[in-house]
Parts: sequence; structure tokens; C-alpha cells
Amino acid sequence: MNDFIQWCQTSALSAAIRSAKWPYPSIEILHIAGLVLVFGSIFILNLRIFGRVLKQTSVREVAMGLAPLTLVGLCAQCVSGPLLFVATAMRFWENPSFRLKLVLLVIALVHHYGWHRPLVIGGAIGGEASAGKLRGSAAVSMLLWAGVILAGLSIELLAG
Repeated sequence: MNDFIQWCQTSALSAAIRSAKWPYPSIEILHIAGLVLVFGSIFILNLRIFGRVLKQTSVREVAMGLAPLTLVGLCAQCVSGPLLFVATAMRFWENPSFRLKLVLLVIALVHHYGWHRPLVIGGAIGGEASAGKLRGSAAVSMLLWAGVILAGLSIELLAG
């Protein structure tokens, strides 16, 4: 793994990102915009599940309407995240918060696309999901995404 990290750190792409003042902050802006779309859309969906917003719209309709925003945000993060990593790979890899963020991100994505979204859209397999299952899944979703964000924020705090 260290060879890969070293390769990332010394690649031409890494040097290009670090060579001027604007590339890294621009990529960070894209990453944060993606985060806002992903977390914001999932947060709104979960608030709807808890009956706090958009009460006149079904949970399924809210989920279907927000899905494109979640996907656009995820795409933005899938482009910007690796670019940020490549620019300072060694600094990120040595940071335990970065590794925690990756683990939580994978778990959050698996939960969202493997359980939460199917439950919301179609009651997992056949029929409506119970309100209790939906709320439980929404609570897990909120905790996981909050963990991803907090771990991401702590990357800079622990970087020194």
C-alpha cells in the first residue's frame, strides 16, 4: 500500500494540483458542494420520514425527487475526493480520521443504496415498509452521514 501512496504523492497529477494556488481550493469547493448535495438530500428525505418536512408529499415521492441530487453530489465527490487524495496522499493516509471517514463512507453508501433507499422506494421487497423500520433506517442513515462529515472535518484538525 505504501508504494501506491508514494506513487500518488509523486505523480504528475499530484504535482499539477499542488503547483498553483487555485487547483486544490477549487477541488475542495467541488467536494464540499457534493457533500451538501448528498447530505442535504438524504437529510431532507430522513426529515420527511420523521414527519418534520414536506408532510403533504409521500416519502416515496420525496425520495424519487431527491435521488438525482444525491447522485450528482456523489459524482462530484467521486471526482473531487480522489483528486484531493492524490495531491497529498501521504498526509491523508497517515491520518486516522481519513481512514475512519472512508470506512464510514462505505458503510453509509451500502446502507443507503442497499437498505434505506430500497426500503423507502418499495418496502424492500414487496409492499410498504412499516413506519418503525423507516424511522430506524433513517436514524441509522443520519448517524452514519454525520459520522462521515465529522470524520472528514477532523482530518484537518488532526493534520496539524
